[in-house]
Amino acid sequence: MTQFSRLHKEQLRAVAEPIWKNIVEAAREQNYARFSRGFSNELLAKLSEEHFRQSCEDFPVLTSIEPDFEFIDSIHRENSITIMWRLGSSKFEGEFLGLLTLQSGENGMEITAVSVN
Repeated sequence: MTQFSRLHKEQLRAVAEPIWKNIVEAAREQNYARFSRGFSNELLAKLSEEHFRQSCEDFPVLTSIEPDFEFIDSIHRENSITIMWRLGSSKFEGEFLGLLTLQSGENGMEITAVSVN
């Protein structure tokens, strides 16, 4: 049994919300050091600062995510959990989907994936 399987949805939301809030704020500020806080080593290797900056330029929705977001649900796997968020943008109409995957790692909970669709 993993630490995630013991948490109820509201507990998961309470754990994940400050992490997601930090990611959203750091993306808006284009602050890579803050954005990548808590990333697993594997995710850090995939998402370098250069890649982050290029993504912000190529996909301006990343830097225009509204600070208010809504928890939708979570998907559980054996060793990880993905939390889904409903997002808005200050530049683009419509809704966007934010995904945050957390996994138990060597140093506690690690972020193993983050995306906005």
